Amino acid sequence: MRRPVESGRAVRRRRVTLFAAASAIAWTATPGAAQTTPAPKDEPIEESKEIIVTATRRQESLQDVSGSVSALSNTQLERRGIDNFENLAPSIPGLTLNQAVKNRATFNIRGIATNVNGSNTQEPVSVYINDAPVTDTFAAAVQPDLRLFDVDRVEVLRGPQGTLFGSGSLGGTIRILTKRPDASKFEGAARIDLGVTEGGALRQRYDAMLNVPILDDQLAIRAVGYYRNEDGWVRNVTLGTRNDTVDWGGRVALLWAPGDDTSVRAEVIHQDSDPEDGDSWNPALGKFTSGAAISEGRPARFTTYNLTLEHDIEGVANLMSSTTYQQSHTGRFLDVGDLLGVGLPVLQQSSPWDSEFFTQEVRAVSNTDSPFQWVTGLFYIDRKTDINFLIRVPGLGALFGIPIPDDAFFVTDITTKSKELAIYADVSYQLTDKLKISAGARGFETKVSYSEPDRRVLNFATGGFDTVSFVNKGKDSSLTWRAALSYEPNDDTLLYASVSKGFRIGQVNANRGPSAIDPTDVVIPEAYKPDSTINYELGVKSTFADGRITANLAAFYIDWKDIQVDSVRVSDFLNFVANAGRAHSMGLELDINARPVDGLDLSLATTIQESEIDEIDPAASLQSGVVEGDRLPGGIKFKISGSAQYTWDLASDWQAYVRVDAQHVGSSTNNFSNTAGTNIPSPFFAMNEAYENVNASIGFLTEGWELVAYVENLTNDDSFIINQGGRFPNSVNTLRPRTFGGRATFKF
Repeated sequence: MRRPVESGRAVRRRRVTLFAAASAIAWTATPGAAQTTPAPKDEPIEESKEIIVTATRRQESLQDVSGSVSALSNTQLERRGIDNFENLAPSIPGLTLNQAVKNRATFNIRGIATNVNGSNTQEPVSVYINDAPVTDTFAAAVQPDLRLFDVDRVEVLRGPQGTLFGSGSLGGTIRILTKRPDASKFEGAARIDLGVTEGGALRQRYDAMLNVPILDDQLAIRAVGYYRNEDGWVRNVTLGTRNDTVDWGGRVALLWAPGDDTSVRAEVIHQDSDPEDGDSWNPALGKFTSGAAISEGRPARFTTYNLTLEHDIEGVANLMSSTTYQQSHTGRFLDVGDLLGVGLPVLQQSSPWDSEFFTQEVRAVSNTDSPFQWVTGLFYIDRKTDINFLIRVPGLGALFGIPIPDDAFFVTDITTKSKELAIYADVSYQLTDKLKISAGARGFETKVSYSEPDRRVLNFATGGFDTVSFVNKGKDSSLTWRAALSYEPNDDTLLYASVSKGFRIGQVNANRGPSAIDPTDVVIPEAYKPDSTINYELGVKSTFADGRITANLAAFYIDWKDIQVDSVRVSDFLNFVANAGRAHSMGLELDINARPVDGLDLSLATTIQESEIDEIDPAASLQSGVVEGDRLPGGIKFKISGSAQYTWDLASDWQAYVRVDAQHVGSSTNNFSNTAGTNIPSPFFAMNEAYENVNASIGFLTEGWELVAYVENLTNDDSFIINQGGRFPNSVNTLRPRTFGGRATFKF
């Protein structure tokens, strides 16, 4: 039930007024101190200075990439106060984030998604840390949310990226690039960030970095450590807990460069996150109030080991080998509510949930002066996940008068495995000084398996457990590709057209075979096929006014077919994943950065898009609840963000700046129209509400020091940014309430 406050019209009017005011501030803010000496004219533009990216697997200026790529440097991350995925998403065109529980981020790029909370399928957006994907393929319970302190940059590649970045890149790819050790200098940094959220919740963040050369220009070590202790704002009145969280972790990297053409880098990344309880709450119990019978916090621990070897053969190619091993540990805990209608809560307690990844990639990138350039490589990944899956109902045995161990009625151990082997190549040819053509392809083979050696389901008649065991396997191979044409009429303009294909691997179903109740009902297949997207894109990248303004515009149309959707067999209500239907997403993305006057940096990012189901046959519609014309869940129609930063000189080598960041994210649907297995409109269908988020800060800088005072969620927006429509007792999420804080950074 919606909280009984202002009318919907009044709420919308208040939001529009507040966002308009914040946007006006963001585009006109100039402090009274503007009469002081302005920053030099040749100072780099904070929001649009050149960033070198490797989105095409070779180093290029962001403005030279023939595709939709956004990148944030370490300095930009610091100035915007971006510490994690939640802070990152609002300012990137085409990117949204749904995070019903900490440590389980679900990204949406260009509206390509079928669920706002994830499902048993592979995610439609691949997340990389350096050269390794870090998201599991089956029912990913954890999305490693690396703290973004002392990273080199974050790249967001919009549109299918299957050629160079493999499976799971239907909508795009997010890359976190950590900083390499520097053997040329000794440096370090320390940062303290303290904040207070309305209601008295204290937020503590501590970071440190040390870079030590061991052999001049040859050997160095870089160590990063961080600690987070953040009080929560959602209170569980049943357990007396809150969504407090303690995170800690770090990275250690060793770089050895015995010569100008060879380097060896070894890196270990570890992060441990321990939320006390979940972030969702129940409006029926009061604002920011939960009544879950168990803690719904999702712990997450992951460790990544990487060894990267690089060797440059002058005039031929740069050779690279990256070997990664990753371990992650989590659990999934959920109070489903009185699902059985007996007055007792149904609890899902799946723990441990352990995954292991092994990734190997070898790549060669040409470095000749020839108009013909190429990239080629081999990629292999082996994933394994072990899950202890338990559903229990406290008091169930007493209710039925039979002894039930742990009051459990469903217990099983699940093991999932997936292997992917791929070979890829990408080539370009400079036809003229202004015209370039490029193309790429990736051939892949996947093998997947799903096993339950001892699934036990409570038999209420006997009080015992019925058992079943099975192993399901699947195998597939296919080809993905891309082609692009770019034209540079002058040094300040790039026009491009591209078409690209992305894919997501097929996997196996936990339930399969004919129905025991109705043999004429659908036979659940052992495996479901990959689904794929084809992205058609036109874009222009421009620089104006002697480099003071950059403006990038992209128009896209994505055709998505054989969509993997969660379904239910009508006769026995067993769930499975089916390939069903077709959808499209289309839209415009605009990204502008400008310095209209010395010292004033402005940015504006806008997304306009539509994503919906185009066709689905009646049987698949019945099983999945998907209806032709449905919006894709989580797909927003409009999003806009803007920022302004004004910097001026103070006395004694100090500078000061004021900054405002404002975002508006439009509403989206939380699911498809109907209840799976019926033609009945879903009682849980609801809208994730539109929301605004305004952050402001004032900072003071001198050599080695930066002091910042800030406020986040200035307007205290409490919209239901995730609304599961009462599907579970705790079914809504909001932004963290207004938070005031201060941040001090020391660098040497």
